[in-house]
Order: sequence, then structure tokens, then C-alpha cells
Amino acid sequence: MIPVLLWKDNNGQGMTKFHERVTTTLLGSYRDKWGIQVKLYRDNKNDVIVEAEREMENILEKLKNLWHLRQVMVYDGYTYIIGDFLIRVAYPKSTNYKGMLMEVEYTSTINPHVAAPILDEFIEILKPPEIEIVKWKPDDKYSFSKIGLSEDTFTRAHTDYQYMMLFKSENLL
Repeated sequence: MIPVLLWKDNNGQGMTKFHERVTTTLLGSYRDKWGIQVKLYRDNKNDVIVEAEREMENILEKLKNLWHLRQVMVYDGYTYIIGDFLIRVAYPKSTNYKGMLMEVEYTSTINPHVAAPILDEFIEILKPPEIEIVKWKPDDKYSFSKIGLSEDTFTRAHTDYQYMMLFKSENLL
């Protein structure tokens, strides 16, 4: 399971503070570079927004008269490892948004019912008290099952859906 979070950072020092906290305080280690690119398309008829992966991008390219590119968001950052947790953090490349995007993955299970309480506790340990973290959680109106995703097994599609809903809730779309 991978919750997607926004680490609010009003003074622009978030990545430095995060690196220090993970490597010094929590004895984690830097693993490699990480980044994400999100392309949002709009349906010309119904104003529907879709987050597209590479395969979907090829289809939308062939249907130019139905869909057009609305926005591209690029995030660059790093992956850290602490025990059974992978932490991916990145800042947006070209925006005035002050904060960083974060994914926290518990590698021991893909069952969200097992992972959720462990991840919540780890995220509380991970964040300094002065930092605000925004996390989208599914509810009755926007649950994983309402869009055809399993409630018992977590996949990359679950993570992608969280990005879309988090970006919408924070008015980043």
C-alpha cells in the first residue's frame, strides 16, 4: 500500500529538513533519484479529466479531436529506505506551490487493511511536529471500489487515483 501525501513547506526548506530527518534522526539511507510526471487531459465534450500513463497517452494522441492536453506537472526528487519502508519525495519543477509530494510504501504487504495502521504510525514518526501533511483518504463518495478498484489488494492504479484526488482536493489541477 502506498499513501500519497503533500508535505506543506512554506519556507522552501522542506527537502533539506526531510533529508536530515530521514538520514540522521531515523537512520534511513538515500537509495536513488525519483520523479513523476502527470499529464492531465480534458474531454472536449464532457469536461472529464483523466490522468494518463504511457499506454493511455498513445491512445489519446490518436484521438486528438476528442481530448486535449490540459496540464503537465513534473516532480523531481529522491527515494529513501528505512527498514521495510520506501519513501519517495519530490518537489514540483515549475510551479509556485510550496511543498513536496511524498509516497510512503510499506513493502511487507499489499493488503491495505494490514498496511494502513502501520503506515499511519510510520508517517507520524516521519514528519516533524511543525510540518503539515495533507493526505487524501477514500470515503463513501470517492472510494476505490466505486471506480472498479479492489478494496483488499493495493495496486499502482490505487496510487494513481490517490494522486488525482489529492491534486483535486488541493486545487492543484
